[in-house]
Amino acid sequence: MTSPLVQVTTLVNTSNKGPSSKKKGRSKKAHVLAVSVEQATQNFLEKGEQIAKDSQDLKEELIAAVEDVRKQGETMRIASSEFADDPCSSVKRGTMVRAARALLSAVTRLLILADMADVMRLLAHLKIVEEALEGVKNATNEQDLANRFKEFGKEMVKLNYVAARRQQELKDPQCRDEMAAARGALKKNATMLYTASQAFLRHPDVAATRANRDYVFKQVQEAIGGISSAAQATSPTDEKHGHAGIGELAAALNEFD
Repeated sequence: MTSPLVQVTTLVNTSNKGPSSKKKGRSKKAHVLAVSVEQATQNFLEKGEQIAKDSQDLKEELIAAVEDVRKQGETMRIASSEFADDPCSSVKRGTMVRAARALLSAVTRLLILADMADVMRLLAHLKIVEEALEGVKNATNEQDLANRFKEFGKEMVKLNYVAARRQQELKDPQCRDEMAAARGALKKNATMLYTASQAFLRHPDVAATRANRDYVFKQVQEAIGGISSAAQATSPTDEKHGHAGIGELAAALNEFD
């Protein structure tokens, strides 16, 4: 997703080598990089459009952010092309840098919104699983338990898919480990949930069966809470390394101040 930022960084660094001893004219390398920026931005737009299409949350905000990236990308395309035609022009270089900053801002906003949408989607799935879990706990007989647990299992499969994707996106190793541990605990205890609940329904007057069922339910709830916490975590590592391309671009642009 950050590929256009890397391309822009390269283009800006190329323009930051100071006055050239060569005679003025077109820069072949800058032209090649300008085309790369355009292609990378287009790829980014396609991914952004797909995210907006699939999102149930922040759809309008995502669509607006995609359009802003499209607008700033076109401005950047024109500015970088004009600079490549006249790489010794400080005016055109300045115009390109301003366009690059605007593109950086637009891309960053889209990335943030896409990340927020992913988290909101996961939290929505967690809520559904919590409701299904409560249904299992409130089962009145074994047939009712079987039906409710089947529904719980379906929602668990959906949650695991979304949580696994979120785990891959987390940049902080600690957050990834916490997510993995919570997912593992959820899977382990969800497997025991049916047996513990069934034993309780068969022997409701036995204190041990009630205690065992309640313990397993608590473990499942804690695992769900662990997934929620890991999904929403934002650590210094995440901020520092999560969008490396953005940081590199910002640093390169600052050299023109």
